[in-house]
Parts: sequence; C-alpha cells; structure tokens
Amino acid sequence: MPSRPWSATADPGACSSADAKREHLAQPLVQEVAQRAVAGDPFFDTSFLLNDPVAYFAQEHEEARRRSVQCAVPGFALVTLDGAWTDADNDGYGEQANDCLDSLHPEAVVVDLLCHN
Repeated sequence: MPSRPWSATADPGACSSADAKREHLAQPLVQEVAQRAVAGDPFFDTSFLLNDPVAYFAQEHEEARRRSVQCAVPGFALVTLDGAWTDADNDGYGEQANDCLDSLHPEAVVVDLLCHN
C-alpha cells in the first residue's frame, strides 16, 4: 500500500488523534525520510521532521516548480542564453534576475557556477 499523507490518516471518526499520528509516522516512507533528515542528508533537512513528507512529495509538479523558482536566490551575476550579462552592481539586478527565472520554461535547467580568476 502506498504511503498516505497525514490528512488521510487524521480522520477523527476512524481512530484517536494519537493513534492516527502513530499510524502516519509508522509508514516506511515517513520513517525513511525522518531517518535521512536526522542523519543530516542534504536533500532531507529537518523541515521534513516537522511537516508531512508524503504531502510534500505528492504536490503537483507545477506547484513545486513555481515554489522552487520563487525561492531561487540569484547569485552575483546572471548570464542568459543569449549572452546578456547583468550583476549585483546594476540597479534592479535582483528583480531582473527573478523575472528571468520566473519566465523560464517548466523543464528549464538553471546552472549555478562559482568562478575564480
């Protein structure tokens, strides 16, 4: 049986809240994510201990993409595919960089490089 989100196990008519919580936390996927978060896995931070990982992974792809783009932090500079360069020294850089990220195709790949000279 696939893992169920907390909202599906929290039916007050089915069992007590404590029983529902134990049932939810006992699911193999929830246990695996919690163990990875506790072990310091960089892909499973401690927010997975406080929130429902099943609901997180069940969210729609478009919603996940939208949230990722909104949370993306532009680095010092942005180089677009047409070769246009802008950086943090330019007025409006943050807005321009975020507008560029917001307008990307949902399947676009963004590369973050650290360059030294």
